[in-house]
Amino acid sequence: MTNNPLIIELSKLNTTEDAISGVVPVAILAIEDDRQVHLNDPLKFDLQTQKVSSELIVQGTLEVSCDVECSRCAEIYSTTVTVSSFLRAYEIPDGTDTVDLTADVREDILLALPSFPLCSDGCKGLCPQCGKNWNEGPCACKPSKNDGGPWAALNGLGLPEDK
Repeated sequence: MTNNPLIIELSKLNTTEDAISGVVPVAILAIEDDRQVHLNDPLKFDLQTQKVSSELIVQGTLEVSCDVECSRCAEIYSTTVTVSSFLRAYEIPDGTDTVDLTADVREDILLALPSFPLCSDGCKGLCPQCGKNWNEGPCACKPSKNDGGPWAALNGLGLPEDK
């Protein structure tokens, strides 16, 4: 018997379909925290299994809350990562007693994490000169000479115009 509910013991499943749901500590996934994302306990899962010939089909949903650093203002905010379409097929060779879902659950959670997290769609970000969070109000910095944005330097290239 195992302590990880993401390791399915085939002998305990019904002959056709079975539902597996529960919660596990995120430490089971062995996802290291970094500066931008911290997963919070627990990971919730609601899965259905089906034996088809020599395969085990597993589908369902995964959900975990996490604290994420906003890409614009660097503030930490909480969000929930949901994988609503977890689907895997596992080959079951003769003599196999268990199927471990842990690596696939880990992969789907990692892929579902926001690649450019924002605390809100209207996040104003940080002042590039003094670092003040513009969501808290304006800063006292003077506008930079580069009024054209980050691509303004390209305006002086003098390329021929399309006709």
